[in-house]
Amino acid sequence: MNSIIFSRVRNFFLAASAMAVLSACGTMGDTGAVKKANELAIACETDQALKAVDRAARGGGLGAQIADLQRVVILRDAGRMSEAAAAMAERNARAGADAEAAAEAERAVSESLEDLRAERQKRTGRRSCP
Repeated sequence: MNSIIFSRVRNFFLAASAMAVLSACGTMGDTGAVKKANELAIACETDQALKAVDRAARGGGLGAQIADLQRVVILRDAGRMSEAAAAMAERNARAGADAEAAAEAERAVSESLEDLRAERQKRTGRRSCP
């Protein structure tokens, strides 16, 4: 399931901004840190998950692009809605997202959040963190 979440977010960026990423960054960045962040979020280790997202963002490339959305997923999962909204707004501004791209990013975040919670349910028997 972790790979499904990662794949949805990755596919969003591949479809929506592959050319921009390749021309501007030219690298994959630290996608492993994004996967680690997701595992930590499933385990309800929100602060550690956010640190892993920060690591991915510092790595640049596609990993940084994915990290922008993963941060929103992790913050929403933790109930930190105002921080999540600010992170999404910053991401959309940085990406120069028009309304359609912002809506697609929102769909990717919503689907990834649902996948994260479903995987937590499968592993622990609960959808949310205590």
